[in-house]
Amino acid sequence: MKKFDSALLSWSCSRRVPIFLLLMKLSVIQLFFFVTFVGLSYGFDGKAQELLNKSISLHTEGQRLRAVIGQIEKQTSVKFVYSSRNIGVDRPVTIHLNNVRLGDALDQLLKPLNLTYQLINGHIVLDSIVQDEEAKADATLPEPEVVDQVITGTISDEKGEKLPGVSIVIKGTTRGTTSDAKGQFKLSIPTGDVTLTFSFVGYKSQDVAVGNQSALTISMQPDQNSLDEVVVVGYGQVQKRDLTGSVVSIKETQITSTPVVNALETLQGKVAGMDLTRSSGETGAPLNFTIRGNRSLNASNQPLILVDGIQYGSYIDINPNDIASVEVLKDASSTAIYGSRGANGVILITTKSGKVGKTKVEFNNYYGINDPVAYQHVTNTDQYVAMTREAYRAAGQWSSPADDEKIFNIQLDNIRKGVNTDWVSLMLRSGSVQNNHIAISGGNEKTKFRLSTEYFNERGLLKYDQLRRFVQHLNLDHQVMNNLKIGMVLNFNSSTQQRRNTSFWNLQKNSPLGIPYNEDGSIKTYPFPGAVVYNPLLDESPDNYSNLTTSSRIFMLGFGEWSILKNLSLRSSFGIDISTSQQGIFEGKNTTLAGVNSGYSRAALIDVRGRNWTWENVLNYSKTIKDHSFNAMVGTSMISYRTVNFSGEGKDQPFSSSLFYNLNTNTKDIITTSSLIESSLASVFGRLNYKFKDRYLLTASLRADGASVLAEGHKWAYFPSVAVAWRLLDESFMTNTGDLFSEMKLRASYGISGNSAIGAYQTQGGLSKVAYSFDETPAFGYWPKLLANQDLGWEKTATVNIGLDFGFFKNRLTGSLDVYNTNTSDLLMDRILPSLTGYSTTVANVGKTKTRGVDLIISTRNYTSPKFSWSTDLNFATYKEEIVALSVGGDDVSKAWFVGKPLRVFYDYEKTGIWQTSEKDVAATYNKVPGEIKVRDQNNDGKITASDDRVVLGQASPKWSGGITNNFTYGNFNLSVLVYARVGQMISSQYLGYFYPGGTTAVADYWTPENPTNAYPRPWLSHTDQYLSTLGYVDGSFWKIKDIRLSYNLPKTLLKKGPLSTVTIYSTAKNFFTFSKLKDYDPERGGSVDFPLTKQLIVGLNVSF
Repeated sequence: MKKFDSALLSWSCSRRVPIFLLLMKLSVIQLFFFVTFVGLSYGFDGKAQELLNKSISLHTEGQRLRAVIGQIEKQTSVKFVYSSRNIGVDRPVTIHLNNVRLGDALDQLLKPLNLTYQLINGHIVLDSIVQDEEAKADATLPEPEVVDQVITGTISDEKGEKLPGVSIVIKGTTRGTTSDAKGQFKLSIPTGDVTLTFSFVGYKSQDVAVGNQSALTISMQPDQNSLDEVVVVGYGQVQKRDLTGSVVSIKETQITSTPVVNALETLQGKVAGMDLTRSSGETGAPLNFTIRGNRSLNASNQPLILVDGIQYGSYIDINPNDIASVEVLKDASSTAIYGSRGANGVILITTKSGKVGKTKVEFNNYYGINDPVAYQHVTNTDQYVAMTREAYRAAGQWSSPADDEKIFNIQLDNIRKGVNTDWVSLMLRSGSVQNNHIAISGGNEKTKFRLSTEYFNERGLLKYDQLRRFVQHLNLDHQVMNNLKIGMVLNFNSSTQQRRNTSFWNLQKNSPLGIPYNEDGSIKTYPFPGAVVYNPLLDESPDNYSNLTTSSRIFMLGFGEWSILKNLSLRSSFGIDISTSQQGIFEGKNTTLAGVNSGYSRAALIDVRGRNWTWENVLNYSKTIKDHSFNAMVGTSMISYRTVNFSGEGKDQPFSSSLFYNLNTNTKDIITTSSLIESSLASVFGRLNYKFKDRYLLTASLRADGASVLAEGHKWAYFPSVAVAWRLLDESFMTNTGDLFSEMKLRASYGISGNSAIGAYQTQGGLSKVAYSFDETPAFGYWPKLLANQDLGWEKTATVNIGLDFGFFKNRLTGSLDVYNTNTSDLLMDRILPSLTGYSTTVANVGKTKTRGVDLIISTRNYTSPKFSWSTDLNFATYKEEIVALSVGGDDVSKAWFVGKPLRVFYDYEKTGIWQTSEKDVAATYNKVPGEIKVRDQNNDGKITASDDRVVLGQASPKWSGGITNNFTYGNFNLSVLVYARVGQMISSQYLGYFYPGGTTAVADYWTPENPTNAYPRPWLSHTDQYLSTLGYVDGSFWKIKDIRLSYNLPKTLLKKGPLSTVTIYSTAKNFFTFSKLKDYDPERGGSVDFPLTKQLIVGLNVSF
């Protein structure tokens, strides 16, 4: 029979054939759309002058110029580009215009202010009218009159793209010019020491000394603190200055700064209030994360994650280079618009789209080496011998090495030979990670596109622990008519993952007395003397063990945007998410799992297919009436979920080479299961934004969700929210504060959101199958297990949030402070029923919890000069969780739930030390002897009982967390250092609690009469200390230097003669330095020893042309 090689299965098995055909089909479809839309784009001749023919109305009395410009942008969808300092955006303006051309309105608005404008690439670039006739220059760059000398230059953004509309002013004068469509400028300057100031909206201003230079090359850096920055919120966008809720925005440079498997990992240490940790060091391991703590006891506490508005799931397999921004919505006024899905916070991921301009190609590649951060060793041969001798000495059976033969028996020969096998070092290896990503983008004012492809390959610390992923991503939009735009987003993912049977912890626990190989070099089946235990090396044979998962996913979104009237627009979108996953498992009869499988081989196949679709329609209307600005949004949403599961397994397969592809040959324990889960959600929602005089802000929203999983009469629930904000900086009493204040805004919000934690058929009750005998024939019966509760509803979370946004010294120091209080009610919990009902429990909405805390964000520009700059981003968050009420009316000890305590705690005896020889008499009153664990008698009644002497020792969630990122730029070099801290949590260490004499144990400082320590008890053979569980509890607080990234951008002078526009070489050190109270362990792992967290050293290259 043909042999299957597991190492090649991921790409050679028949499963790959339909996926390959599907991939080819998708590529053809993408190519068709690409060619069609690009062809349409070439048929379009953009006429920027048409922008000036748009009709607008303005009515302002003493409003700031900035606010008037904002009104024009809203009415015309035209973007203004200007330097705030150069044009004086805070000057008061009074103007009244009714239904006039934009061009005429600009003339009437700007001329009295001594301002002018240009049309460049569809943007309106504002500038001051130069009073000095010799310094006048227009976008066509005519030769200026020669005064003393002429300076020319080229200005680009941080990616090397030419930047039009940049203001260039001779410092201390009004003489200046602006850059043209190619980012070029020409300016006459006087002799002597001249400094030019370069400024552009959204970018940091620069002062550059000209000296003897005649040509300048300027690179503008984004100003992340700009209040004109656009922030994505639920079903829309707002300027940061108009934001009323608690939202954190992570931009592209922060997302791509660290190579990751899951794009969400880039948020660690960068979002105040987000507690994020890696679950393990296994390839493709999931992340654990919450926003503002835990709220639910039984349901998930993970936030809702949306990609381009469509629900995606917590594993973000989209390449970070394809992501434009990530917004984290934290308070209920921001999340209530998502109704029953928003209680745990919302993460909005927006993917990149094409931009107007020449076609751009980007290539991003990196390669890295993975090694374990550290791992804790179990006892070696000498330590094992010493502990075993002590255990027998305590039992009176050993007094000297002369007694070794009777206590070690068959092991003694290997001990005398000096056998000391380190199974971890034998099977551990350095892993690797590789990523290749290429993207092509471009377009004109009609059509924009972006197409990218990624290949990702990660090898783990153990053989056959590997994840390979292939991703194609397409963003395409086309302006069909002046008032109609259509577009699509397509993401196709195909991956294979191999997993190991032998966990890292099981590997560590193997006896050092085992001999792994026979004399001829073959694997020794039973390496441990006196034990019928299989060699873990047998799991590395692809014919003996295989665990392979192949999956594919198509995520596609199509949308249309119709500008019905001047202030009225409609967006309709339809998204579909189709996924398939197949996991095959084969465990040979000679693997380490043979004991679990009763000595037989086992084969299993699990198939999961999902199909979800979302259809949403959003109508927007905006209107400005004098000092009043309104924006109203109403929408509908329909979401459908469908999952089909099938699994089959059996034992005693005759041919191991068949792996899991021939299940019908199994002869024992044949099991098949299947299921279909369907549900749907229909919603209606709306939001109103109101602004008065550009400084008093109001946001109100309401969503109604109707869910199929709820019973008749209870299907609909309503989720309201309201938020207000006050821009103090725009008040008259703040006008004389000079440069002290650059931003000051108070915010307050209240809202209710839900947690959709009810199963698809939970309100209908359920049956359970039981086996019985009908005479001598086995049969199955069913009994009513779950009582139907048609009153079930969503868990609901009400949040009050008060915030302050601040900026000082021309935004050299900016930030925000939020204080929140969250109350969650109607928790889904088991309610005990009287026995006469025939049921033991039912699920009901009965529990309550609350969380509260503080989020702080601070950004500083510590030093800025043309050659060197240093900026710092800091975030800090506190968490306080508390159970308010439970279904049982008090504490639920069996589940470690206690009213007034955090949601996840450690409940056990409190270890105070080890009973010492001098305490022999006192120990006897507790039926203990010296050398055993001593625990606290909490009520001092002279006895230790489970009911009276166990206490809450600590909480699993942190009390606070934070991160600080320092960015240094020197010339073409950039250094970024991220420090992350997580403090106040307790962990139960699997390693520290592993103390069972007679085999391998943790390397411990244990008690003997000669070593009266208080760390570990004396090794005993006659009994097991009943308080061994107390050994593992330890403070899990840590801080670590999470990421260190050093990059170098090749000088433009080296690239200007070639096709390349930017070349960046970088290296990243991830997770290299961790500081905690634990030795050789990274407490971010949470106490488990399986698959320790890894550190990575990565080198990469980014090229664009």
